[in-house]
Amino acid sequence: MRRVIFEMLFILLISMFTLALNIGPVKTESKIIIVPDDYPTIQEAINAANQGDTIYVRAGTYYASVDLYGSPHQNASYNTIDEDSSDRFPLTLPYSLDWRHYHNYSEIVDVLLFLNSTFPNIVDVFPIGKSWLNRTIYCIRLTNEEIIHSKPKLLFVGYHHARERISAELPLYFAVYATTKFGINNTITRLLNYSEIYIVPALNVDGFEAVSQNEWQRKNTHPFDEDEDGLLDEDPPDDEDGDGYIEYLFFWNGVYYEFLGWEGNDDDGDGLFNEDWIGGVDLNRNYGYQWNATVESGSTDPNAEDFRGPAPFSEPETRALRDLVLQHNFKYAISFHSGAECVVYPWGYTTEPAPDEEKFIEIASEIAGITDVWYGQSGDWYTTSGVWDDWMYGNRNVLALTCEIYKNDSAWQYEPGPQPDTFWGKGVFEYFNPDPRDIETVILRWLPVFTYITSKAISEAYDVSVTEVIPSKTVIGQNYSVQLNVTVFNQGEFTETLNITIYANSTPITSQMIILPGGNSMTLSLAWNTSGFAKGNYTLWAYVVPVQGETDITDNTLTGGTITITIPGDVDGDFDVDLFDAVKLLTSYGAKKDAPPPPNYDPNCDIDGDGKIDLFDAVRLLTHYGQKDP
Repeated sequence: MRRVIFEMLFILLISMFTLALNIGPVKTESKIIIVPDDYPTIQEAINAANQGDTIYVRAGTYYASVDLYGSPHQNASYNTIDEDSSDRFPLTLPYSLDWRHYHNYSEIVDVLLFLNSTFPNIVDVFPIGKSWLNRTIYCIRLTNEEIIHSKPKLLFVGYHHARERISAELPLYFAVYATTKFGINNTITRLLNYSEIYIVPALNVDGFEAVSQNEWQRKNTHPFDEDEDGLLDEDPPDDEDGDGYIEYLFFWNGVYYEFLGWEGNDDDGDGLFNEDWIGGVDLNRNYGYQWNATVESGSTDPNAEDFRGPAPFSEPETRALRDLVLQHNFKYAISFHSGAECVVYPWGYTTEPAPDEEKFIEIASEIAGITDVWYGQSGDWYTTSGVWDDWMYGNRNVLALTCEIYKNDSAWQYEPGPQPDTFWGKGVFEYFNPDPRDIETVILRWLPVFTYITSKAISEAYDVSVTEVIPSKTVIGQNYSVQLNVTVFNQGEFTETLNITIYANSTPITSQMIILPGGNSMTLSLAWNTSGFAKGNYTLWAYVVPVQGETDITDNTLTGGTITITIPGDVDGDFDVDLFDAVKLLTSYGAKKDAPPPPNYDPNCDIDGDGKIDLFDAVRLLTHYGQKDP
């Protein structure tokens, strides 16, 4: 009876999951098998399950589940699949991890909200504004909220342009990947422990619907009366011949191609064709830095694809992103686009180099090396006004770059037009976006960008070092004290509590704890009483304990040379108090440490360390005169 009940429950759960996701039936006697972390994709595991009697899942991945047996995880809302629980928790994902189709905005929101509710300790999803059609624009923040130390902040933005659907898939994929890999993958865990990653997967949220009606759509859905007939957006291009494409007509005049018009109908009956599209404003020409610069791209014509809008930040979408940025001090930011394969950086409005050109080149060249694309200054490619990364850098001092992640020159298709030397062209969506079967391939090519730039921010945010270890003298009489001057530098961005220890050989001799703001250095003067130390030569070195999140620890240790502990009066450090020592002391007799020139003060002759070489030092030398060690 128990077996029958188990099988019925299992069938019910899988059936509910199948109906919810439309991924096809799963065999009723499926068995869950753990596979290595490098199994190609979860979706391929699901597909394998649909074709056989086995469901393959990755160990350690969170899945919403029901515990069919009694166990410590009974009634948990989600559990971790591992070797011990692999036969207890059927695979019941509440969202699709299918990266072989383009997600609509409802699907994206569902994924974000699921991550938010399932992983509350590392995920925070919140609205940043509304679109023209009153859709909510969401941001997801990823960080380990249990670590409350100050962290560097990074921003990733997708989908400025409606026809560039792949630019939303990449940041969404990283959000899912990072969330489900936290605590499993060491690199991801470190990123979320020591940074705050903000992701706006899609800024142009109305664009998903608009581009489904017209694949050429680039702008947002701000309504404009392009033909000035008092109506808004009433005559967009149409797929007149029903072939699944909206085509454009052009004419070869013998020198260059002239654009003639779009395929479609006279929807408003005014004798003109396709003259009043849906929307809009090019969001990536609407930011408030050099918005009205004289450039190659940034049009004042509402009909133009790169229409900059009636004013800077005229669009609710750009205002939403602006307001988010104004609330945070982002270190780095990256926006994703498609239509090329490159990495570009400010300035876009001019060919003149930015003040941080060397830094931009360093970052862009690294990303280009990872992804095998070209890189350069945006303005050298073509000049643009009101672009996102210029505003981020020019107004907020954020090192912002744009990654163009895909193009397909072979996507364009041509066929003869109605008149001689005219042609119909189509294939714009395929030019900007890969075939759905290749979405994940493109994503995996660019996924390391998130790791690279976040790791860079972490390494720069947490970094302390020892820059100097200088003893006040190099020869010290046994049982006397010497001052050790140690300089530490907080190269990071945040105020840190530092623990500094000075060693003589392997023996710690003194320590101190200090609080040091980011970008500041401090010199400590610490006393070392040599009582208890045998005569001999000691190597001095200082060590500052790495701060939380620090990776570059090569400069946390610094050697400060050798100090000799010897017989008091042996000022030349040869372990023999003799005439040479007496002459050396006599030469400096009467000198003071802080006195003006002549600079004849020799700290090794200041035996008692009181800052002057006087009778007391001479008496100490004479007291030990003739002694030799051993």
